Amino acid sequence: MARSTMSSLLTTLREWINDPSGTAQVFTDDALQRHLDTNRYDVSFEPLTPIPSYIGGGTTAYYEYRSCYRWFETTQAGTAIFQVQDSVGTTRGTATWADVDYQLGRVTLTTNQAGTALYLTGRSFDVYGAAADALTDWAQKVSLQFDFSSDQQTFSRSQKQTMLLSAAERYRRQA
Repeated sequence: MARSTMSSLLTTLREWINDPSGTAQVFTDDALQRHLDTNRYDVSFEPLTPIPSYIGGGTTAYYEYRSCYRWFETTQAGTAIFQVQDSVGTTRGTATWADVDYQLGRVTLTTNQAGTALYLTGRSFDVYGAAADALTDWAQKVSLQFDFSSDQQTFSRSQKQTMLLSAAERYRRQA
């Protein structure tokens, strides 16, 4: 069963490949998670970039920190998949976060960190690569379909494979 921390990534991937969940879906969540996991980067103690906030009178505060990676697996129900730590290894728990944007790899903390060095450990995904892989698999599935004519009508199923491979190539260039 797909990890609950992957739900937003799975939803995004389904939107990108036009495979809405439901009775007509082509891929199970587990299959899409395998594509995402194949395109996963395990980030360990990445130094986060502090983003200064100028609050007047020449004062600078540091609430926001950014990763150079994007599309992170979320932290839910006490899981420690996405962690922010300081240089001594103290974890900055979710209670100290004002906001987190897993898609952009950005954490905003509730208090001024005064430029303290913070480090991120998490799982980042190349969603473009996963989309390209899923579309290529889908094209392989439809490659077994064939064109046919009946009663002066022509049905060209082969064009679906061509379109899927074309979309896969567009995502592969962005990966």
